[in-house]
Parts: sequence; C-alpha cells; structure tokens
Amino acid sequence: MLCPLCFLAQRQAKFGLGEMPFATVRAAIENALKEGLREVIPSTMGEPLLYSHFAELLELCEASGVPLNLTTNGSFPGKWGTEEGMRRLLHACSDIKVSCMGFDDAVFSEMMPGGDFSQWKSNVERLASLARTERAAAGDEPVSTISLQVTLHKKFAPDAGAVHSILHWAQSIGIDRIKWNPAVFLSTAPDELVRQYALEPDKILALNSLLVQSAKSSKVRCEGSLFFEPLLAAQEPCREDSIPCPFDDELWVLPDGSVQYCPNPERRYGNPASSMAQCSRCLMRNAPRHKF
Repeated sequence: MLCPLCFLAQRQAKFGLGEMPFATVRAAIENALKEGLREVIPSTMGEPLLYSHFAELLELCEASGVPLNLTTNGSFPGKWGTEEGMRRLLHACSDIKVSCMGFDDAVFSEMMPGGDFSQWKSNVERLASLARTERAAAGDEPVSTISLQVTLHKKFAPDAGAVHSILHWAQSIGIDRIKWNPAVFLSTAPDELVRQYALEPDKILALNSLLVQSAKSSKVRCEGSLFFEPLLAAQEPCREDSIPCPFDDELWVLPDGSVQYCPNPERRYGNPASSMAQCSRCLMRNAPRHKF
C-alpha cells in the first residue's frame, strides 16, 4: 500500500528509511526514561502495527510504565484485529488515533489503496465498543481514548451534511476526539499531486468556519491544525517569537538511531535546504545530534 499523500510518495526518491532495530528502540526509550519520558509515539511512514517488533515495543513500554500514543490506518492486522489484541492496545495506549482520509468507498479506496471502507468502519466501531466496555470494568485503571485523525484534501473536503454525518457517527459509537488536518505537501511533491489534492487557502478557511460551528453541537472534541491561528491568519508566516514551539519537549528517533528535534517532514523527507524545512528563528535549528 502506498497512499498518495504519504511523504514517501511525495519525495523524488521513493524509498523509506528502513525498519528500526529493536536494540535502537530499547536504547532510545531507556535513555529518555532518565529525562522523564511521558509517552512513546511509534510514528512511521506506514502502519505501526506491522512493525515486526511491535509486541516487544508494547511489552517494553508496559514494563517501563510509559503509554503508547498510537496512530493506525485502522486495518488492525493479525492479532491486533482480535478482541484480545484490541483490548491489549486499549490498556497500553494513552490514545489510539485511526486515520481517515475519506468517508465513502470511492475516496477511501483511492487514498488508502488496498483498504476497505466497510471493514475500516467495522474495526473502528469494534474498538470504540471495547473501549466503552473496558472503561466500565477498569475502575481507576486508565483506558485509551479513541480519536479519528482526519486528513482533508481536495477530494475529501466535506460540506455541512457530510461533516454532520461524520460527527453523528463518531458520537454514536463513542469516539472521544476528531483531529481535522489539511493535507501537508513537501516542496518536492510533484505538481500534479498538489494540483489533484491540495486545498486552496479559501477552502481551508471555509472548512474551519464550518467545523467550528458544527463542533458546537457535538459531544466529540474537535481539534487539529485546521484550528491553529497561524494557519488562518491570512496565510501569513508563523511568528516564532510570539508562538511557542509545541514540539520543544519531543525527540524524534530515526531508524539509524540519529535524533531530530523537530517533526517538520520537509527536513526528513523533502529538501532540508528549503525554506519550508525550518522556522526562521527556530531554536532547534542547530541542536546537537547524537545516535542511540
């Protein structure tokens, strides 16, 4: 599966960074625990539940008392699609975000090749149902929240009726939160890809207005970059001197063990020399790098 909006599909050389050896994972977590590690985000250009050492990662986090913050495409492969596997995830994670790049068969299959929209909905509904059951029985033991990670693009820019349908479905099954994010494009993305999927600024503003109003009548919490003021301030550049960086307490460990202090995908997958690769006043620009 190669989703068209994946950063690996946007870069000129279409290959990934390889699978991280588990020894690197262990070293990174053990070192971060000394600095007060609060959670682990298994972020990949793919499906984290397909990582060959995911069960070991989960066990290490459980033993360390650190929850996972998981984003999945909703396929729940192998044992993770069983009731036992989903329950395990619910007790090991602080939040499980399920990606959503389309809310009908045609768009879903285009954006997530090989995926099945009906199966995706069924998986999300089963997960949410199990979360409700586990919360009722868990007492003081934490159970993961369930979120939708919605990526908006030219073929999935819902009108008022579609937004209402998504919110109604999410609320009816017990989704806790929806993150609404416009698709992000690298400077290296092919022009045709941008033309086909990128939202125009006026459309982003219209979607923001629609979602702000729609969210008022929903019990589902709505968040995401669509609501960030810098994005909506006439598309002006972010003023780094007045807006604190939300990532200054995160480490991003790459498969070779090297560390980055900024999640900006342009640095990692696009053109590091591009103006899009860093904020002009970024304090992380010259942060030292090391390997685990």
